[in-house]
Amino acid sequence: MSDPQTTRPDFPGTGGPPFGERSAAAPRPIGPVRRVLQAFGAIAGVQFLAAAVALLVLTSYRRAAADWLLPLIAVADLLVTVQIGWLAIRDVRLSGRRTTGPRLVLAVLVLGAVAGAVLGGRAVLRHLDRPAEAAFGAPAMDGDLRFTASAPECGHTVKRIAVRGVMCRVRVVVANTGSVEARFEARVQRLHGEDSHRVGALLAKGRRTYPAWTLAPGASVRGYLVFDVPRGFAPRALDLRAAEGAEGVRFPVG
Repeated sequence: MSDPQTTRPDFPGTGGPPFGERSAAAPRPIGPVRRVLQAFGAIAGVQFLAAAVALLVLTSYRRAAADWLLPLIAVADLLVTVQIGWLAIRDVRLSGRRTTGPRLVLAVLVLGAVAGAVLGGRAVLRHLDRPAEAAFGAPAMDGDLRFTASAPECGHTVKRIAVRGVMCRVRVVVANTGSVEARFEARVQRLHGEDSHRVGALLAKGRRTYPAWTLAPGASVRGYLVFDVPRGFAPRALDLRAAEGAEGVRFPVG
């Protein structure tokens, strides 16, 4: 008995292998222009997402944690932006074409996004550091201290108080609403002019002057906050703070 010959059945059609056994065609490389556009869209999306998260932090109960959340968002934004740009530059370089122009565009794009993020962060920090708005004659709070102030009066002279320029005094009532002792210091208060500001010189109560008032819990003090300003100085705003570095409150003048 002869051995049967093992034969392979012919495939129908053109005689080629089944579809699954055919070699897949290599994908066409992405052109430099398209890769630059992809990187631009990705970086723009990252900036939009970072701005949305920062806005959410500033407008929600998480604002108290903005001092550490916003820098964290900025660092993450910077790292992701640089990574997107680096990957895009690498892909364009590997395409084997003239890539100097696209790589330069990508570098400018990444640097512009980083510069924009830095400037935006500085603007946000200035906004956070800006004192809260207040009005003369109405109580305003900063920390545990409550202030009630009148508009600055400039040009007065007081025998027991000597100034080099012109005296501007502000009638203030300061109350300690906290449960511990607090200080109201003249030197941390600011009177702003058109293009400069002056720090408080001293505090006056009755016939005595002080560098600071110390207030027990629940206590209040009424007196004057005195500024020594140059001639021609026109007050534009008064900033009162519970302590150096505090947010403070701002009283616009006029």
